[in-house]
Order: sequence, then C-alpha cells, then structure tokens
Amino acid sequence: MYTMECPGPARGGPNGGGPRLPPDPLRKVAAQGGSIFETFQAIAYYQEEQGRIAADLLERETWAVSRMLTAGAPIWNQNPALTLSFPLEQSGESVPYRLELGLFSRLAALSAPTPGEQELIASTTPCWARVAPHLERHLAGCTEELACSYVPIPMAEAVKLLGLDRIVDQLEAATRAAGQAVLNEARIQEDRQARLLAIERMFGWEVDPKVDPETARRARMTLALLGGGSFGSLAPGAVCLGLATGALYMLSGFAQALFVFLLGIALLVTWGLYVVHTSRGG
Repeated sequence: MYTMECPGPARGGPNGGGPRLPPDPLRKVAAQGGSIFETFQAIAYYQEEQGRIAADLLERETWAVSRMLTAGAPIWNQNPALTLSFPLEQSGESVPYRLELGLFSRLAALSAPTPGEQELIASTTPCWARVAPHLERHLAGCTEELACSYVPIPMAEAVKLLGLDRIVDQLEAATRAAGQAVLNEARIQEDRQARLLAIERMFGWEVDPKVDPETARRARMTLALLGGGSFGSLAPGAVCLGLATGALYMLSGFAQALFVFLLGIALLVTWGLYVVHTSRGG
C-alpha cells in the first residue's frame, strides 16, 4: 500500500504485500556500519511509516465492524436486549469502566439521563458506550444497569481500544446463539404443526386455503399445456391440427395446408375464449 524508500535493503512480509520493514532498524543500520545519527533517522522513518500503517488498519477495521453490525441487524431484531460487554484493564483510571455494544432503549427508566444517554436510549441501531459506576444513582437506590453512567463513543475509538479480534469473537458467539434460537423455534413450530395436523385428521378437518386468482390462472394454463383441466381439449386439438396440416401439405400443397392451419387456429382460439368465459361463471 505504501511505497517506501529507505537506506539499505528491505524485507517483505510473508505474503509479499504491504509495507516492507526490516525487523530491527537499529541492527540493520549498525550492521552496515552506520553512525548513531543514521540510526536515529532510520528509527524516525519507520515510526512514521508504522503510524501511517496503524491509521490505515484502524480505518479499515472500523469499516469492517460497521458493515458487520449493519448485516447483523437481525440479531438485535430477534433479541433487542442483547448487549455485548467488553471489560477493560485500566491501570491509570480511578473508576473502572467497560465498553458495551447494543440497544440502550432498556435504559428509559434511567434517573436524570444526560444528553448522551438520551441519545443512546433513542437510537434504534446498536451503539457503543463507555459504562462506569454512577455513585449518585447507586446512593439513590438504583441497582445493576440503572446504577451506571453511559457515555456514547465513536466506533473507531471502540475498535482502537478493543481490537478487531475481540469484537469479532463476541459477534460470532452472538450469531451462533441467535441461529440456535431460530433453529429451536423452528423445531417447536414443526412439532406443533404435526400435533395439530394429527388432531385435524382425527376429526376429518381439511384446510381450505384461499386460492390466489393469479395462481389459479397459472394453474389452468399449466393444465392446458399438460392436456388437463378446463383447457384439456385444447392440447389434443392442437395436436390434431398439426397432423392434419402436415398431411394436407403433403397431399394438396402449401396453399391448402396454410388455409386449413389458419382456420384451425381460429377455431381453437374461439373455443379457448368460450372455455374461459364459462369457467368464470359468465
């Protein structure tokens, strides 16, 4: 992705693509007899390139997570209360916090919500939030999720803090759980349907669904092609017309055969219109 011009030969990655960085610029320059000033330059150069690479990777990872959340909308449609929680290790933070991904409409009963919390509650798509204990809400008697504070954060910040692997792992686990829930529901419905059909047969009940007119029309046309239904006589009539036309062409010539063919087509069309009219109750 980047074209890099640096002193000394470079070593490519395992796949032959991407930036080519030597594993140890200090050792590389020292092996070539470079001065300490050249070593400082090499370090600064690679630090700059690594910063560019890190920014590019973060942008692409953020895009990937965004697309996954868009495609994963059915997971939250199935279970709006689904929340993915990501604990963080904070060495310099006085108050521990975690990141959460999900729908926050469940926080409608939150005491004195901030504008950011109101934004989270009103959102209909999964959002990222920094969650920390809220002392005042805890002293007011709130418990569990209502005793916390919620601060919305950009997706890029969440990806940078957590890394792509942690996010994908939890999304995959949630997807498997949602798929299993759908499968279980399908099995329950199959069992209910089988039980109901057994009872209906026991009492001699039959389901009489309403037939869509368009479906009925297509069925009649199919029957006509197969030689059945109200149009059943059209199929053998067309076959007889073809045979008669062929025989007349061989015996009398093209003009007489064409006349008989056109006359037969007219008779078949007339018969078809009559059948349609009578089948409609006209």
